[in-house]
Amino acid sequence: MKTLSNWIEAFEKLASILLIAAMTVVLFISVIFRYFLNAPLFWANEASIFMMAWLTFIGGSLGLKYKSQASITFLVDRFSEKGRKILFIMTHIIILIALAFLLYLSYQWVFTLSPQKSSSMRLPMWLPYLSVPVGLTFAFIHLLDYFIDLCKNTPQSSEAS
Repeated sequence: MKTLSNWIEAFEKLASILLIAAMTVVLFISVIFRYFLNAPLFWANEASIFMMAWLTFIGGSLGLKYKSQASITFLVDRFSEKGRKILFIMTHIIILIALAFLLYLSYQWVFTLSPQKSSSMRLPMWLPYLSVPVGLTFAFIHLLDYFIDLCKNTPQSSEAS
């Protein structure tokens, strides 16, 4: 599981870099065309929104991999080390169940969008909407990897995700 999680992490990093670069180029060119050439690019806004959607879900998954989300630990800090581990295991089980349910719903949602097309670029809408289940799948794999480490008593970090 760790190998899969690490491969996904490498893919997410590369995809994030490429998406940010592409979004920057598209928006820069769009501004040049709109304000200097008086010929706005009709597709630039839609393309940047779709790239931002992908970036959001891939970045969110990467944030879970690095456990970089905000957490309030004043209650957790009062537990013993064993109590903390039990609490972390319980919370990870709840999160994994919730993610599995969201994954099921998101894949169902994407597969019902087949005839829809985007307004400007005429792309099938399942392409941008696929960012939701893909990002959630990656997040599920990262959390499952951490959960397995936690159960083996060798967590990657002492912080909860």
